[in-house]
Amino acid sequence: MATVGERIELTADQARAFLGSPAGVLFRRYLAAGVIVTAPLLFRIPGLRRYPLIRVLELVGGAALLIKAAEAIRDWDASGGHEQRIVIDV
Repeated sequence: MATVGERIELTADQARAFLGSPAGVLFRRYLAAGVIVTAPLLFRIPGLRRYPLIRVLELVGGAALLIKAAEAIRDWDASGGHEQRIVIDV
């Protein structure tokens, strides 16, 4: 029986194609919303605050950086802004 790592093969082009598809847009929207909601809460967890990396991220505004990254993921355009959608209304 093959392991999961041996069975899954995903290239960067396939990932970009999925993220640019309508299902990928929905996935990016939900992922970004989850990160935007949970990022500020993540820095409030007492067990994580004992790690120096988390304290440094909190000091430099890590929650704001995570929110900005999530917004960039949500607003990313797979075509780079060069592709125009053609809509035929019937």
